[in-house]
Amino acid sequence: MDAILQIAVLVAFLLAGAALHRFRLAPKPAVVDFLLKLTLWALLFVMGYRLGNSSELFERMGEIGAMAMATAVLALAGTVLAIRLAYALLDSLRGRRGAAGGNESAGGNESAGGDPAAAGSSSDAKRHGAAPARPGIDWAHFKAPAVLLGVVVVGVLAGVASPELKGFDYGAVTGWVLNALLFMVGMQFAQSGLSLKAAFARVDTILVPAATAVGSLAGGALVAAIFSIGIGKGMALAAGFGWYSLSGVLIADLGDPALGSAAFLANMLREALALVLIPILAASKRPYTAIGAGGATAMDVTLPLIEQCAGPAAVPVSFTSGALLSLLVPFLVPLVYAL
Repeated sequence: MDAILQIAVLVAFLLAGAALHRFRLAPKPAVVDFLLKLTLWALLFVMGYRLGNSSELFERMGEIGAMAMATAVLALAGTVLAIRLAYALLDSLRGRRGAAGGNESAGGNESAGGDPAAAGSSSDAKRHGAAPARPGIDWAHFKAPAVLLGVVVVGVLAGVASPELKGFDYGAVTGWVLNALLFMVGMQFAQSGLSLKAAFARVDTILVPAATAVGSLAGGALVAAIFSIGIGKGMALAAGFGWYSLSGVLIADLGDPALGSAAFLANMLREALALVLIPILAASKRPYTAIGAGGATAMDVTLPLIEQCAGPAAVPVSFTSGALLSLLVPFLVPLVYAL
């Protein structure tokens, strides 16, 4: 019942933010983005302070780090495997049209590998007379995560330096700040102009995020078995899909600050690993596994790298997949945590 109530409250604030934009009462996008960053920093500072101020949590940092690394690796592996299996099943259902005679699918953009991005990359290479360049890692992509991690570290240090606040209701503080954050996320999503109706027009825009969600949750279930925690808690660790700033706070707000810290680190590590793996995955037989690796960040942080590596045809699928997964996080994390 608590999880259902939590989801209802989160949905209400998301919809309220979107409604404010619909009625032309929302501030400009730049202002919303600035306020969202301030709110996010406040959330992460409190989360770090809570971790540093509790001697019990601070002593478990080794365990938290190991759980976070395992979650990042297994969620990514599960995502890649699930997307490959999903496209293999799709090829089978279509009778592998185009694979036997080299013909394109009805949409005109599906390669023999079963992934439209491969065809897009191939045509780009033909136009330029060479294979598209595979860019190296752009370290600028790590700037935003580094800033957010820095805010958490400052919070931890402040918590360590302060007298332990036993009995303080951190949940009440983070709960209201989280509601404010989701209110602004709702506004930001509405301002993006993304049409959910158009998102369902291509099978890829549903298949990629669906397989990403299934693969990530499967990886989280394996983490639960390895670390002997409840399966719901294991899946909640992976259900952030790379949105570390929200998933960690959600779990901490549900009453498990240690697991919330692990979720924050796990999803941050997932994003970092995705930035390294995207060029490799985009060059594989299933280029859209690169989009799945990006998870929720495929609509923003990892989108430029996905476009460079998988080609322009991947951009609509990448943005929509990231947006759908981002919308799923506030509902899915408390839902699976309660299992």
